[in-house]
Amino acid sequence: MPGGITKAVIAAVIAAAAAVASTTSAQATPLSDPIWDQVSTGNHVGVYSQPYDTPANNLGYAPLSKGDYLKIDCWIAGGQVGNAGDVWYRTWQVEYANGSSWATVTNPWWTFAPYVDGALYFHRNVVPPC
Repeated sequence: MPGGITKAVIAAVIAAAAAVASTTSAQATPLSDPIWDQVSTGNHVGVYSQPYDTPANNLGYAPLSKGDYLKIDCWIAGGQVGNAGDVWYRTWQVEYANGSSWATVTNPWWTFAPYVDGALYFHRNVVPPC
């Protein structure tokens, strides 16, 4: 009997590991249809060509402010910004409260999640890792 219990326990552990692995791999796929997120912090959000806050990566668009929108599909751990963290959203479109809008089709942009929404979509698993 002890061998039977051991086999049952091993089978349960393997099944649990498989479930976790399938959940993890499913989350590692960016959203097929990017979703809108609204800037909800008091920070100005730069739009960058890479997930690092450097002048060379800044695309030169006007910074997003509270009430502006951006379309995102996933996040990545990129460059650290002060003590605010290192989570960046992959961004496909920005829309300003004044109605102007910019979009990219081929090369995604990056916006710093803590400045966008306090990294809310990251913490609540609304968007998966890239």
